Amino acid sequence: MPFGKNREWILLADKAHARIYAREGINGRLTQVLDKAHPAAQGKQGEAGAARPGRGQKSTQSARYAYEDHADFSEQESAVFLRSITDKVNDAVTRDILDRLILVALPKTMARLKSGMSEEALAKIAAEWPKNLIGVAEISLADRLTAFKE
Repeated sequence: MPFGKNREWILLADKAHARIYAREGINGRLTQVLDKAHPAAQGKQGEAGAARPGRGQKSTQSARYAYEDHADFSEQESAVFLRSITDKVNDAVTRDILDRLILVALPKTMARLKSGMSEEALAKIAAEWPKNLIGVAEISLADRLTAFKE
């Protein structure tokens, strides 16, 4: 990292929303780089137009039962969404746009984000805060982030 650079990205995420802010210097002004939502990661399988699981019947019983759907649709959609976010971070690291990365997400989301990052991107992580700040207004976000540093 060249001397004098202190370009920081702050990634706020939950399973269906992500925001990235850029900040020059320690207490620089936050500038929004990305604001993305993926409503399908919040919904249920039936809302996306998928059919209900089929029904079956054992030959020895008259009762019918529904087949279990082993795939959690919203979790699958969330994984795809978070992968698209980590692709943007990986690209920014490759193009030398950031020097430090701060992750702010709940532990499960943070693990998904980190699993999609390149080794170079993982090396840029300066801090991890296990909080969900995606709903915090931008006006008070800088104060909340400062409170974490102390």
